[in-house]
Amino acid sequence: MRKTCSLFLFVLLSLILISFSPAHGQEQNLFSAVSISPGIGFEYFTRTINWDDEQISKLRYRFIAVNMEVELQRGFFIRAVLGYSSSSFDATSDYDALTFRELPISLELDVGYIKGYILGANIKKSLIQSEELRIDASGEFFYCIGKKNEWEMPEDFVVEGSAEGRPTWMRASLGPVFTYTGFESIYPYLYLNYSKLWGKFHMEQTIEALSGTEDQKIYGESSVCIGLGFTFKLTESLSFKPEVNFFPYKDGVDSGIMIRAMYTFY
Repeated sequence: MRKTCSLFLFVLLSLILISFSPAHGQEQNLFSAVSISPGIGFEYFTRTINWDDEQISKLRYRFIAVNMEVELQRGFFIRAVLGYSSSSFDATSDYDALTFRELPISLELDVGYIKGYILGANIKKSLIQSEELRIDASGEFFYCIGKKNEWEMPEDFVVEGSAEGRPTWMRASLGPVFTYTGFESIYPYLYLNYSKLWGKFHMEQTIEALSGTEDQKIYGESSVCIGLGFTFKLTESLSFKPEVNFFPYKDGVDSGIMIRAMYTFY
């Protein structure tokens, strides 16, 4: 996972350096084409995940966030994301409940939705532009930290005890975006990217004088994402972007949706 994160950061740094380099042997003004686009967005997705001890679960995740996108130079964008999140690791007939086996006693949780916060950043750089096609390179990184939750021991447990835990996970993606620009106000696009999800669930358990901690690591089953969407310009400044995502893996396909509205100041 360290290699994945290092590669992602290396590519993002490369995009920044390329965007700031002189084009055609001429100096460029860094802020020659500045625009600022605040906005709001919503995302929901499910991802099949593996735990350390070979459990398989579904991560169901949703968040609403504010966005701030800045165009530093023509075709070079940086976007920051800050939002409120909710994630679930519930068991179903096909997927396992979250189980910790090395605390003072084994603990199996139906944890429900856990609220938290999300921070993110996206960098996009235009690579090729023709009359009807634009190709961009896009990379993003999201970090989610859940609030600490507390669970009581089952009612039939003979002694008093409790458990506290919180999930933290990260998502990184990198790939090309193909946008058709032949229409006047609607721009459909295809986003093919390498997408990794990883993290952990930290649990602390106390039973009378006994206590213990345990971390269960999370690994997303899919490493590929196919995004289909379009940007609809309601006005010169106001735009609307819906997107559906598919995450294929060996035994199936996960999915997600994203909706974002942006208002641009030039």
